[in-house]
Amino acid sequence: MKRLLRCFALILAAAGLAAAAPAPLAAQPGPLPPGVYRLSGTDPALPQGDLEPLRKIVGKATFVGLGESIHTSGGFYQLKDRTLRFLIERMGFRAFGMETPWYRADQVESYVQTCQGTARDAIHGIFSVWQSTEVESMVQWMCEWNAAHPKDRVHFYGFDIQSQSLVDGPALIDFLHRLGIGDGDPRVAGIRACDGVETDYYLAGAPFPPELYQQCQEALAGVASFFDRNEKTIARRTSKKDLGWARVHLVGLRAWQEETFHLDADPDRGGRARDRGMAYTVQAIRALRFPKARTVLWAHNGHLAKKVGSSNYVAVEMGTLLAAQLKEKYAVVGLVARQTFIDWRTLGCGLARGFSTGAGSVENLFHALEPGAGVLADLKNPQYLEPGAVYTVGSVSMVPSEQFDAILYLEVSPKMHPLAWPSCQ
Repeated sequence: MKRLLRCFALILAAAGLAAAAPAPLAAQPGPLPPGVYRLSGTDPALPQGDLEPLRKIVGKATFVGLGESIHTSGGFYQLKDRTLRFLIERMGFRAFGMETPWYRADQVESYVQTCQGTARDAIHGIFSVWQSTEVESMVQWMCEWNAAHPKDRVHFYGFDIQSQSLVDGPALIDFLHRLGIGDGDPRVAGIRACDGVETDYYLAGAPFPPELYQQCQEALAGVASFFDRNEKTIARRTSKKDLGWARVHLVGLRAWQEETFHLDADPDRGGRARDRGMAYTVQAIRALRFPKARTVLWAHNGHLAKKVGSSNYVAVEMGTLLAAQLKEKYAVVGLVARQTFIDWRTLGCGLARGFSTGAGSVENLFHALEPGAGVLADLKNPQYLEPGAVYTVGSVSMVPSEQFDAILYLEVSPKMHPLAWPSCQ
């Protein structure tokens, strides 16, 4: 064959024609280990056949977490959008929860249900690291799905407890007023003392006085005990739904107070308080709004990971609690990349630093397979990993199969296209 091509080039040259060098034959990708599947790419419009292995991995899970090793990387966002569409279109998932304050996420749910306004306006107000053209496209698609399936709708909600004291505090006081508990009650006075209700120590960058923190927490503990002791009576006087929302406000306010008070001096305690709050609200809000909907969760890998103790991510506990409570009804897909680019106004622009891609990392392992765009790796029976061995996943050392049911790996995850600040490139 080489001789024929060379002779053909000489003939063209003799005829006075310009002969282009023969194009090399495209290299065929080699076989992948069992349980590792090539991805077609991140574009949500791509055919979904390469995601079919998720059907067996997810199984009958009620909640499926889609993680990411760092925020503001657009490849992760597009791949999560693509995976969400697969789970909705082929597996019957009908709710989507995001790591963002739930009361601000309600405007996204309103848009998804009505298509009134624009997706860009709807996502204004969720955490700025999610405000991107990639998330905008996902929300737009959810609206279009509902327009085309008015009797088979999808829903959007938030489950984070951060920065909601001004909503949670007054709502909890109003509920106590309905039960005949007036302003003179120490529990009401204690709620008013919580940071963010009638004061703004956190927003002002000032330390919250320990005596006010103690007063706040004692009041909230008293309300929790009151709810538990009188649950049936309170539900009869109001409703089970009203009591359910009162508990959402209570849990959120307690978790936020503990997080902000301890975060600087004891980040582990502060982070775990937030994760405990999210583990409650992610289930409680779903139960209150769409209790039968299979639900996709969008958060950092660390919040979704299943096991405290084998990770150096201090806030890991939400996933641990969900895994303990839901067992096989909770599945987690971690997202990582060999080259992860970010556009984070306060953290950096370009290639994210601090991620290990050398020997001992899953990124290096998957890269060595010449995976093309990336792979979907089943961790339920990972024959390609040493049993019980610790690997680096992103920036975290772990036994991957203890933390995730699967990993979505990209060779390159480009930065997101931000909407809350000018693009850094």
